[in-house]
Amino acid sequence: MPGDDPDDALPRAPVDHPWFSRGYPRAERALERALGDARRAQNAQAWGRTLIIGAGTGLDVPALGEGTTDVVLLEPDATMRRTLSRRFPEWAIVGASAEAMPFTEGAFDTVISSLVLCSVGDVARGLEEITRVLVPGGQYLFLEHIANPHRLAGMVQQGIEPVWRCLGGGCRLTRDVETAVRQSPLTLTYCETVRAGGLLPVIRGRAVKSSGV
Repeated sequence: MPGDDPDDALPRAPVDHPWFSRGYPRAERALERALGDARRAQNAQAWGRTLIIGAGTGLDVPALGEGTTDVVLLEPDATMRRTLSRRFPEWAIVGASAEAMPFTEGAFDTVISSLVLCSVGDVARGLEEITRVLVPGGQYLFLEHIANPHRLAGMVQQGIEPVWRCLGGGCRLTRDVETAVRQSPLTLTYCETVRAGGLLPVIRGRAVKSSGV
């Protein structure tokens, strides 16, 4: 709970990218110049008890809407958890993966991911877990980079992905996030492109858990 040592959180996740995790804070300013407005627009919609999966260094926290009543930060990487612990000692920090979250069914009103699904091992399983931990009618807000739909750029992504994955903390460039969400138990309410072209096109969207699930 708030103030807990994140390295004591259970279950532990087998994620360890110390060089990437230590270097990530140096890229935060550039990242926010590129995506800060989209992040704020996304997170302003958060309400109630909110879970941020793959919380990283905590860039999502300052952008949260005033309607949030409590925040839990899920982060499998130990180096990232130490950064979160220093920056946000008031919030619960949990060391677990998106595919195996140690929360009860219906524990959260909002779940948020920002540039996270690229490094989740089993995206379908992660989305099932997101559905499980949401209350009926709860929402999943996502900001994710995706596979480039243009043939040449997509081929470049595929070519460099093995090296990128090693250097980027397990990040995969060629994920089709929108399709994955559509195929999940969640209902997609909107999905829009916030950054087109280049190696990292980015989409933002919202999906909800049916009241009957």
